[in-house]
Formats: sequence, C-alpha cells, structure tokens
Amino acid sequence: MQAGASRALAWVSGNKRAGLATAAALLLAAGCGGSPGPVAEAMPYLDPGFVEAGNYRLHYALTLARDLPSAIAGSYGILQRTNLAVLTVAIVPRDAPAGFAAAGARVEATAVSLTGGREPLVLERRDEPGSATWIATVEVRHRVPLTIEIEARTSSDGPLLRARLTREFRLQ
Repeated sequence: MQAGASRALAWVSGNKRAGLATAAALLLAAGCGGSPGPVAEAMPYLDPGFVEAGNYRLHYALTLARDLPSAIAGSYGILQRTNLAVLTVAIVPRDAPAGFAAAGARVEATAVSLTGGREPLVLERRDEPGSATWIATVEVRHRVPLTIEIEARTSSDGPLLRARLTREFRLQ
C-alpha cells in the first residue's frame, strides 16, 4: 500500500503545469464577475444614396419592383415580379444651374455576385428637365447579397462619379 500512496504523491507533485493552468483559469473566472449590462447594438450602416464629384451629384437606389406603385412600374414598362429589383441612377448638378444638359453623360452599372461573377446591366436613359435618369432591372434572390457598381461621367472630361452598393432582399 505504501507504494501506491507514493505513486499518487509523485503524480500530484510532478504535474505542476496542469495545477498552475487550473489555478490560473479559476482565478480568471473568478475575476470576471457578472455582466455589467447588455452590449449596445451597433449602429446600422445607412447608405446616403448619393455620391458627389466636382459640381455633380449621382443619386442611386435599388428597390424591389413589387414595392413600386403599379402606375409608376407600368409607365416604365417594369413587370412587378417578386425577384426583380429596379436600379435608378440620376445625375444632377449640385447647384442646379439653369439649362443643365446631360447630353454627353455616360453611366455604366455592373451587378457583382457573391462568387465574383460580373454582369453588366442594361441601362435605359430617361431625360428629365434639369437631370438625366437611367433605369435597369436586375434579378435578386432571397437573402443573397447583391452588389451594384456604378460609374458615371457627365462628359468625357468631367469628373468620375463612382458608387458601390450592396443590398440583401427578403423575398418571402
């Protein structure tokens, strides 16, 4: 019996690392105390919906087609499907000079998937007094983020206006 007792004592005395690690863990756990309160929720990112460069502002929005009023969707020839989103892009001068003509304006938009696949969007131009608007439709999927990259110039030597927006839609 004496041999067993000394063997147990040798095991305890020879295992100082495990004992120190256990003591350190207990000390840290005891020092944590209770929770001081709930963690504050992070502020959501709010996309401003526009970018500025030079004397121009580029407004953009990506909206589900089903959320558009029927009269507006119909006037643009947009079908109100559940999985269809409408991209609108408008270029306006910041100080709204009289007679703003966006005749030389150019806008390009690309849909970027999660896997990096890039699909150029077909934009239809609509001229309005004091601004120019482009509209495109893009298919979306339930809870799958979609990124749209937009590049625009008011003229060949005008400032480059760039925007990148990512949206995730809940279709159900």
